[in-house]
Amino acid sequence: MGAQAQGLYRPARAGGTVRTMSLPVTPGVVVGTPDCARNAPARARGLSWSAVEHVGPAWFPAAMGTGILATCTQGLAAAVPVLHGPALLLLALAWLVLAAVGGTFLRHALRRPDRFRATVADLAVAPFYGAVSMGLLAVGSATLAVAGPHLPATATAAAWALWAAGTLLGVVTAVAHPVRLLAAGPAGRGAPTPVWALPVVPPMVSASGGAVLAGTLPPTAASAVLLLCGALFVLALSLGTVVFALAYGRLARGHALPLQGSPAIWIPLGVAGQSTAAANFVLAEADRLLPPGALAVLHELAVGYSVLALSLGAVAAGVALRVTAGALQRGMTFSLSWWSFTFPVGTMSLGLLALGTTLGAPWLLGASAAVCACLAGTVGLCLVRSVRLWGTGRP
Repeated sequence: MGAQAQGLYRPARAGGTVRTMSLPVTPGVVVGTPDCARNAPARARGLSWSAVEHVGPAWFPAAMGTGILATCTQGLAAAVPVLHGPALLLLALAWLVLAAVGGTFLRHALRRPDRFRATVADLAVAPFYGAVSMGLLAVGSATLAVAGPHLPATATAAAWALWAAGTLLGVVTAVAHPVRLLAAGPAGRGAPTPVWALPVVPPMVSASGGAVLAGTLPPTAASAVLLLCGALFVLALSLGTVVFALAYGRLARGHALPLQGSPAIWIPLGVAGQSTAAANFVLAEADRLLPPGALAVLHELAVGYSVLALSLGAVAAGVALRVTAGALQRGMTFSLSWWSFTFPVGTMSLGLLALGTTLGAPWLLGASAAVCACLAGTVGLCLVRSVRLWGTGRP
């Protein structure tokens, strides 16, 4: 994923002439940040606030990963009550990550609007604004799930605010980025990769989060929100299917991902797991809104779709494990792209949990717990390794 954030620094001028310079940027670096500005403060002062000039939109998967870990942990706490405490700690961590990344990036955008515009204009970096959307949505969902039982009014208000902001941004990225790719032509857009899914997945995350939030509304308003969630589900699934067909088709023809971009192969799991969660969350909320006959039909559709999506997700996971193992053997080092190992895996845990709850199947809940345990280890690893990257701009 992160390897796609590499690009060109175009704004610099020397003697009135535009100077184009290739940047070997670390994934997550705001494109347009020269090496001297990015690394000199780190060399002079070590870990320091001024060293985080490299923080860009590709840092938001850290909020996605910590947010969905909190949500999955809270979901499993229904069967294992001792997990309530860790879920609260993980929620606090998710908010800390979101505040640090979001606040720093907003500060940079206000201080250097030229660099901000460069990230939006660059087709290699713009997909990561989908991660900004999903970071907001993931932390919002975690807030409702974890803090809702303790501070219902505050948690609900915060969750709605983050859902509204994340959904608006997500719809913009989902629609605008494919249009920009088409307008750019083959030479401008480059070869399709799984990274192209980042801008089109957010509506699916909005669909699952919105279905849960609908439970806080009266029936008429809840029905409207569920209809919106259905539209978001279809939008994300349609665009995601096209993107993954293009990306996997290219991989099947023997075109490998860049070494440092290999973790992007995990992104399809996000569509499979999140859509499964969305289908079952909509089903759960529809229980109070639909007559028994219509509810039975929806139940069959949701369960049938979930089985198909999770089966495809399991196949994608097998492919991703093989690609990742090969990349590690070839010397893949840590970068922000490793956060691709977290949110997609988290959505699979959430999808298994949602389907297991629908069917009352303990073995699915056990599978969800096992995936969540793997997620916890990966999030911990990525957080530890990201500390140095945050302060210095170097892995």
